[in-house]
Amino acid sequence: MKENPIAYPKQDEFGPTLTSRFIIRVLIFGSLLIALNCYWIVSGENRVVYELTDFSVFPTVLFTLFTLAGVNLLLKRTFKTLALRDSEIAITYIMVSVATALAGHDIIRQLVPLMANPFWFATPENEWEDLFFRYLPTWLTVPNRRILRGYFEGDENFWQAQYINAWLIPILAWTCFVVVLLFVMLCINIVVRKQWVEHEKLSYPLTVMPVEVIANTSTLFSNKLIWLGFIIAFTLEVIAGLNYLFPSIPPLKIKYIVPTTIRPWNAMSWGFAIYVYPFAIGLGYLMPLDLSLSLWFFLLTWKLQPVVLTTLGFATAVGLLNEQRAGAWIGIGVIALWTSRRHIMSIIGKVFARKTDDGLYYLAVFGMIFGTSIMVLFWYKAGLSPWVAITYFVTYFILCLGMTRMRAELGPPTHELHNAHPDRIMVGFLGTRAIGPANLTNTTLLSWLAYGYRCHPMPHQLEGFKIGSYFNINQRRLVIAIIVASIIGAFLSILLHVSLYYRFQFAKWGIGNFNYLRSRILFPKSPNFQVMQQVGIGFFITAILTVLKRRFIWWPFYPAGYAVGKGWAMTWLWFSIFLGWLTKRLLFAGGGVKYYRMMLPLFLGFIFGQFTAGSLWSLLGIILGKNVYTMFP
Repeated sequence: MKENPIAYPKQDEFGPTLTSRFIIRVLIFGSLLIALNCYWIVSGENRVVYELTDFSVFPTVLFTLFTLAGVNLLLKRTFKTLALRDSEIAITYIMVSVATALAGHDIIRQLVPLMANPFWFATPENEWEDLFFRYLPTWLTVPNRRILRGYFEGDENFWQAQYINAWLIPILAWTCFVVVLLFVMLCINIVVRKQWVEHEKLSYPLTVMPVEVIANTSTLFSNKLIWLGFIIAFTLEVIAGLNYLFPSIPPLKIKYIVPTTIRPWNAMSWGFAIYVYPFAIGLGYLMPLDLSLSLWFFLLTWKLQPVVLTTLGFATAVGLLNEQRAGAWIGIGVIALWTSRRHIMSIIGKVFARKTDDGLYYLAVFGMIFGTSIMVLFWYKAGLSPWVAITYFVTYFILCLGMTRMRAELGPPTHELHNAHPDRIMVGFLGTRAIGPANLTNTTLLSWLAYGYRCHPMPHQLEGFKIGSYFNINQRRLVIAIIVASIIGAFLSILLHVSLYYRFQFAKWGIGNFNYLRSRILFPKSPNFQVMQQVGIGFFITAILTVLKRRFIWWPFYPAGYAVGKGWAMTWLWFSIFLGWLTKRLLFAGGGVKYYRMMLPLFLGFIFGQFTAGSLWSLLGIILGKNVYTMFP
């Protein structure tokens, strides 16, 4: 059931793609906000809070939009010439979202330590130098321990010639790779956009918030329900933050852990959490009912699966549930390609036959070919065999496509898939000998790409096209803005991480990737039948759920819920999503769409209130230079 009866006002965007107004008010202004948000995320997540970019919508970005919309509303009433158009705010929001995804702790924060860790943490005992140093490309890493001392020990000024010279080439090389990678993602999104937005009419629940704020600013800000929800959520976060700083202030008990220490229930990881998050209640309310039902239902299913397996004596299979989820993600990506095959082949055929006037399709098709070729050549020069590079990136883009499809269809508060690296899936199917130590080493340098898949730029790109369709934004302008955001976001995210690591001592993660590499070289593995089995099970269940959902209108469970339903973050969020689903179900039963629309501002207020308070706490922590309360978990 897709409930999105909102008819948002649209604006016409004619004229040349680039104008001085667009360059100044969108590209330059958006770039400034990108710089502020990237510093905010890098400094905040590494120093004072922990989980700002775990979510599908980033608190700092939504706070930025909320503030910008409020200021712009005042400008419209006082200095109209300075006010931004709705379409300009929308593009700015998209730019900041894409760039902030790069700065998050699942992307660049995992990349930067890989450039330095092997050389600093190598010892005679772990034998890293003998095992794989010769395979590490010097133009992607910093092998000088003297240069790295300040990086790992802190209290050092990065802005010195010796440090800049040592880091400049790796920073630029990685920036180029990240930009090309995001460009290929953008090309894929351009190809599937029309099929998903206009033909299948996917719901894109996560676009409701920014569109409501931008298109209906005055109405929304004057609605008492949104401020009621805002005050409730904001107050809860303020009290929790004060309790963190001053334990004598009593906390509000809205988070409980049900212990699971008795066998076989102790097989249930992280226990059984009953946590109330206002923002997750709001996001659960925004989702179509069957999708929110699928999300919390499959979380419970995933939690019970290890209990059942342990009871039946299949405890070893419990450790491979991530491989099952990887199979589900791959299944959704493959099915999305299959259902879009006619649309995709039509575009490719028209491009090569020169029968389309849409220049973006030419950009997308040839961009994918050119960009993928550049990435394969890049990693061939680094030491990766072409067949490994091609297999790696095909697997990776299928996983990313599956994730992007789930976001467009389901709009979950978070989505994560840890330890499902394309190279580890390849090892499970082929073994380590077929891949070889040089390829294993270079794919380890790519492990940051698949750390957790949470703050990922590809869904934000596609959601940008959906937001753009509400405001009739010129697509060429949108593509240019996303490319600019990718370049600035990639460069600043890497540079800020490196420079702040020299100032503060916190660059310790990423060591486990090289320990894993060491074990794979010292102890070669044969193809693993259990890995293949679990990937196959996940793929098969996804296919069955897809068939059931498309054949029977009464079938309530979506395959996206199965793929997203398990994860560390979802363990804490499921109950709040359940509350959002339950409230929406009751409202629909009592008054239909009318009641849903009437109460929507309240739940938007929950999201804005908690995200605003969480953002302000992180800002306070950065200013004071001390740990503060973090809104999650």
